[in-house]
Amino acid sequence: MADAEADSAAGLESLFDNVDSDNDRLRRYAVDDLVPGRAVRATAVEDVERLQSLATEHNLSVIAHGGRTMLDLGMPPRRYDLALDLSGLDQVVDYEPNDFTITVQAGMTLAELQRHLATNGQFLPLDHSHFERATLGGICAVGRGGLRRNSFGGPRDWLIGMRMVKADGTAIKGGGKVVKNVSGYDLPKLFAGSLGTLGVIVEVTLKLRPQPASDQIVALNAPSFESALAAARAAARAAPFLNGCVALSAEAAANAHDLGARLLHDQPAILLRANGLETAASEVLAQALRAVREAGLDGPERTTSAIVETWQAVADLELQTREACVRLRLGLPPANLPRAQRLLSDFLPEATSWIAAADSGLMFVDVPSVDADTVKTLRTRLGPLQGRLTIESGPLELKRAVDVWGPAGPGARLMHNVKEQFDPLGILNPGRYVDGI
Repeated sequence: MADAEADSAAGLESLFDNVDSDNDRLRRYAVDDLVPGRAVRATAVEDVERLQSLATEHNLSVIAHGGRTMLDLGMPPRRYDLALDLSGLDQVVDYEPNDFTITVQAGMTLAELQRHLATNGQFLPLDHSHFERATLGGICAVGRGGLRRNSFGGPRDWLIGMRMVKADGTAIKGGGKVVKNVSGYDLPKLFAGSLGTLGVIVEVTLKLRPQPASDQIVALNAPSFESALAAARAAARAAPFLNGCVALSAEAAANAHDLGARLLHDQPAILLRANGLETAASEVLAQALRAVREAGLDGPERTTSAIVETWQAVADLELQTREACVRLRLGLPPANLPRAQRLLSDFLPEATSWIAAADSGLMFVDVPSVDADTVKTLRTRLGPLQGRLTIESGPLELKRAVDVWGPAGPGARLMHNVKEQFDPLGILNPGRYVDGI
């Protein structure tokens, strides 16, 4: 094994100019306290191909990195030899404004992409925390929609093409560069949400939207998070075309204020967003506000012209957890949110921060601590509510004691078979995904 490591180290040094072996610098690539032996920063797709070929030859495990915004997600890796930094792959490959499509390398950040598209009055309808750092490859690898997923969906809904590098260094691609139906397997949607376990995403092609003519936000305080959630649910039912409908606890609202949402304070609140033609957006908000008033919120309405800054501050809360806290993520049918919230309150009376997307059924909860038995009990009790509870971040001891993803269900065998086809040695992100994949 020592000889193999020496050979692989020599191979890295000969193949790449940008190899980092300094332990202090390598710590920025640590995942659940595991620090890689070396890191390589790719500046071309060929770098990824060479690295993966070498990793397969020497059976070295690899974890790909983009903006490193979601390193806490998943189970602790079984092993970790090499960090593959994709932030150097940050170029626009092809852009067709008239077709509303763009192809970019995986290391481009979401913020940089949006700035590029804004020059043509276009944008990519995705919500993601820390969008100044989050890369398109990482967003697609995680594959989840944000607090506006009811309106926007997730990365799969905007992907039309992808270029990937398999574990053995073979480059493959799926989809295309135009918005149309294609025959064959939809590899981009398979890779989206696979957490880097099937291959390394190096390029994505996305469909776009024109920027809305009007974008409006309204916030109202509530006496409690429970009343904020009830009012937000009423708004979501009354105005299904809302572009965002979020309920926040007092601590969550205060944290969002500190991050830039100045119209929120240290009180429970709801935040409503609508966009489109000005008359249409105004009517959607009016419908929502009538429902909010009927639900019992009678405080003043607050608006702002800082739409992007305000919403991004709230979106950043998804990954803004105090180091000492455990972050839980719950997804379930929106109508079941109030019942699920009461259940979690009973089992987690010390919960400090609550965030709920009332139109999509997504909720985040921060709690100072939770044990494995409580997590298992909650998952059982949430079953009748069709709820799925995951541990987004927490101490290593907890992640070793309970599966952060929850039971894999009947699809586990199929997922393992797919993993075997794409990564037979199990060297990509080993052990971090569902059911230890």
